[in-house]
Amino acid sequence: MTSFPKAITRLPASLIHILALPVSFMAAALMYEPKALGVLMGSGSAFTQIDNLHSFNIVICFAIILVVVAIFRMTLWLTRKHFPADLWRYSFFCISEMLVCCAFTGMYLVLMDHGAAGGYFNYFGRSVSSIGSLMIMPYIILTLLYMAIEKPQAISPDSDIRLKFYDGRHQLKFITEASSVLYIESNENYIIIHYLENGVEKKMQIRNSMKNIEPLCEQAGFARTHRCFIVNPAHVKLIRREQGGMNTADLGIGEGIPISKKYYDSIAAIL
Repeated sequence: MTSFPKAITRLPASLIHILALPVSFMAAALMYEPKALGVLMGSGSAFTQIDNLHSFNIVICFAIILVVVAIFRMTLWLTRKHFPADLWRYSFFCISEMLVCCAFTGMYLVLMDHGAAGGYFNYFGRSVSSIGSLMIMPYIILTLLYMAIEKPQAISPDSDIRLKFYDGRHQLKFITEASSVLYIESNENYIIIHYLENGVEKKMQIRNSMKNIEPLCEQAGFARTHRCFIVNPAHVKLIRREQGGMNTADLGIGEGIPISKKYYDSIAAIL
C-alpha cells in the first residue's frame, strides 16, 4: 500500500487545507463558473431583493466551507497521534469533510429558496455535484504534493551525518554518526540509543521523550516502527512475522524490533 504522508496531519498542512479548499471553490465559482453551479448560486432570487445575489451566495458558501474545513482539519491535527497512517482512511476522511461541506451549503441554499425545487435532499445532491466536484482537485493536488515531499529515503550505512542528542533541558548529552545508530527505544521518561562502536552494540540513556527527538530522527532517515521504537532502516535485514501475528524488524543483532500495524506500511515502503 502507498505510504501515508504523515506531514499532512500536522499544523502547517492543516492551515494550508483550511485556506486552499474554500479559496479554490471561490476561484472556480467566479472565474470558471460551471453552468450547474451558476444556477445553484442563484438560489433565492424569487424571494430576496439582495443586489448581486449570485456573488452573495458564493461568499456565504465560501464561509461555510471555511468553517467546516477548519473544524475538520483542527480535529485531525489534535488527534494526529491516534489517526491511522493509512491512505484509504485519509481518503474517507476527505470525502466525509467534503460531504459535510455540501450538507451545510445545501441547507443554506434550500433555506434561501424557501424549500422549493424538491426540498433539502435535492439541494444536497446538487451541492455535491457542483460544489463537491470543485473541491476534489485541491484534495488530490495537496495529497500528491505531500506524498512527493515525504517520499521515504533510507539512510546509507556509509552516511557521515552526525546526530546530536539533547536531554529534556536541552543540554547536549551524546553525539554519534547516524549510520552507527541501530534503533532508539523509549523507557518511561528516558530514551535509550542503541548504537555500534567498533562493531559492538552499546547503549546510551538520556532523559528525554520520543516526541522531542522524532524530528531529528526523521531528518536522519530513521522510521517509527512502534510507539516505543524508532529504527535505522539501513540496519534492517528483513521484516519477520512472529507467532501470534506480530511483525518485527530483524537487525541481525539481538531480538527483533516490534512493528505495530499503524507503522507497518510506512516502514515496508522504506525497505
